[in-house]
Amino acid sequence: MILPPALMLWGLKRVVANEKRHSRSPFSDKLLRPPGESLRIKVTELEDQLNDVLVSLVFTLISPGIFLLVIAKFPLVLVILAMVIASGMGWGFAWKYWKRLLRIRRDLRNYRLGFDGERCVGAELTPLLAKGYSVYHDFVFDMRPGGEASNFNIDHIAIGPEGIFIIETKTKRKSLKPPINELEPQQIAVEGKSRETTTLRFPDGSIDEKPIKQALRQSEQFYRWLKMPTITQAEIRPIVVYPGWWIRSKNWDKLGVQSASKLADRLPALGKGRRLRSDEIKAIAARIEDKCRDIEGAR
Repeated sequence: MILPPALMLWGLKRVVANEKRHSRSPFSDKLLRPPGESLRIKVTELEDQLNDVLVSLVFTLISPGIFLLVIAKFPLVLVILAMVIASGMGWGFAWKYWKRLLRIRRDLRNYRLGFDGERCVGAELTPLLAKGYSVYHDFVFDMRPGGEASNFNIDHIAIGPEGIFIIETKTKRKSLKPPINELEPQQIAVEGKSRETTTLRFPDGSIDEKPIKQALRQSEQFYRWLKMPTITQAEIRPIVVYPGWWIRSKNWDKLGVQSASKLADRLPALGKGRRLRSDEIKAIAARIEDKCRDIEGAR
């Protein structure tokens, strides 16, 4: 019983060892992180979890039937008693797996949406490269200042003459219900006199003040990480982007909430600090690239 699986495992190890011995990745350097890389990894993990739960759920549902076949020749009273107990336990485990399945499916749906949003914004930022910008994605902070562990990351960073743009992507679904306020179904009203007091109103009546505050915290963390004497916080501009939505705001250039469409055309005008020199841009880009180039090529 044990010998066939052991032989298969040994054979697989031999195949892997042979592949490593006779070939290697064509990439000598690590690869840059693409848009949404952290979300892609999370989606893959959730898909694996979903498959595991589905297998467990199916096995739990069919196990009472298998058990019945095993004990079919026992006395009828024992068979009935055993089936009642087995069915109760089976349905109890099935209910547990069913709830877990729904939770994983909900999380997977949300992470996939976020991944699509970051890919969309990443594509909208690509034209900045022709304007002399450097653009990076999924900048991961593994440690915050002070030594606290964190999975904090910045979705996109664009560096150019007009400044350093710290971009947070927020991908929100649109409701199919009619708006309950004056907004169009695809509109977000951005209101406030400063970034610190910015409020977002949505067609479903919900209000959110967290996104721009999150972007502000990210820009502060990035400034602490960068630690370049010539760079002040005035040159670091936090931006929140909602792909697929229209932004309604009288102070669109001041409050820092944008739609994704043609973002590369508007972004340079959002810089509020002094213009960066070419040597500063290169130095900042080199530091960011060193941190974002961390993906091993496939063997």
